[in-house]
Amino acid sequence: MAISKKGLRSIIVNRQQFYWKFNGKVIVSSYEFRNSLLIVDFGWYDVWLYVNDKENRPPDFEPKSVTPKFVSDSIIYALTQGWDYGKMEIEFRNGDYKILYNTM
Repeated sequence: MAISKKGLRSIIVNRQQFYWKFNGKVIVSSYEFRNSLLIVDFGWYDVWLYVNDKENRPPDFEPKSVTPKFVSDSIIYALTQGWDYGKMEIEFRNGDYKILYNTM
């Protein structure tokens, strides 16, 4: 479950090192557990795809930009839900997280 190392950013949460990047969704991998993968869907979409199709445009997403604070909060949520090894996919909508997929 490794992710491409190109464009990875390092972040430390609860004294653990993680690597993350944005690729339509936020993708996080643990430094300690190489087979761990966290995917955070926060509703991002390419606005240019809906320039001429405003009636089918998805609702706006929050946050408007991915920041280290948002990534840190997402990692903390996943850790409190038992993610440390395996794959977990979570969704962030209207200020709340929801687990979509979890294998541990």
